[in-house]
Amino acid sequence: MIGRQRTRAFTLIELLVVIAIIALLIGILLPAIGEARKVAREKICGSNMKQLGIAANSYATDFQDRVAAFTWSAREGHSSYPDLEAQRRQGGIASSAAQAVDIIRRRTGRDAGSFPAINGWIPNVLYSHLVLQDYMAARLPEKLVVCPEDRNRLDWQIDPVNRFDQNYWGDQQPQGNSTQRWPYSSSYQFAPASYDFYQNRPADDPRARRIRQGGTHNIYNIGSRVRIGDVKYNSAAFPANKVFMQDSHQRHKGRIQLYYAHPDAVQPLLFFDASVRTSTTGDADCGWNPYANFDLGSWNCDTGQGVTRFSYNPDSWEPPARDPRGRDVVIGYYRWTRGGLRGGDFGMQPVIAK
Repeated sequence: MIGRQRTRAFTLIELLVVIAIIALLIGILLPAIGEARKVAREKICGSNMKQLGIAANSYATDFQDRVAAFTWSAREGHSSYPDLEAQRRQGGIASSAAQAVDIIRRRTGRDAGSFPAINGWIPNVLYSHLVLQDYMAARLPEKLVVCPEDRNRLDWQIDPVNRFDQNYWGDQQPQGNSTQRWPYSSSYQFAPASYDFYQNRPADDPRARRIRQGGTHNIYNIGSRVRIGDVKYNSAAFPANKVFMQDSHQRHKGRIQLYYAHPDAVQPLLFFDASVRTSTTGDADCGWNPYANFDLGSWNCDTGQGVTRFSYNPDSWEPPARDPRGRDVVIGYYRWTRGGLRGGDFGMQPVIAK
């Protein structure tokens, strides 16, 4: 008589042990995978900056050594859109705003009804990258100008007409008039000296004609005598030491996204020699107040004499401040370099080229 063969099965205890081992392995591997992804996103961020730096160098080669900036004026430029052409003829900042909107319309396919002209807008501060994108014939919006960790801006780029323009993202997007421009904004900001002509010139004491920082982080004071653009790329006396573009925040180090002007913030920076290096803000020179003069003796980083101070007072869609009251007091560092492009930020004593 042939007996039936018994089937071997896992006991409940054995199954629980296997599950526990798998859970342990996942717990060990997940942080490593997460860190690898974070490093990869930091590399992409640095690559984005590098490509923008190469494009800026190429632009300077093609356009008489000029830093990429809005060039329209009452006498120069032309738009095929009648409303923008009328705005351009006003001159000054109005011409720059007309050029910025013209780029957005042409590169997105939007028209005057979907994206109207913007009055009172100073696009040079946060939108100088549009000039490079137009030069590269890029279609907008484009991920190249957004850090992979800047989730809000990446979200805004998703179907701006049917999402952002309809307030799809709620308090995680800017509110108010003329906000349609934000899906075409960048994580990376140009140094003000790259478009502020008089910040780079010591002659005739032009302090009243320079751009200066307002009281909060995204406010700039630009008077009627300020000259925007026409800055030579080779005005950067120490190209390997002068920051050209920065992210507004540290996004790749630590557990929180930290505003760039905190001394312990660490992030990739693009320099005028087109190199990208990860640097700590506190290792940079403390900067200056553009309404100061060029006498090095008038600055003191320890006391704050002659440097730019302002508040980081974030909107609801920006990373929070450290201070529980929602306002961090910081200094400008490489956003406001001593002497503009004639000075340097890292790896050198405070120097202004003669």
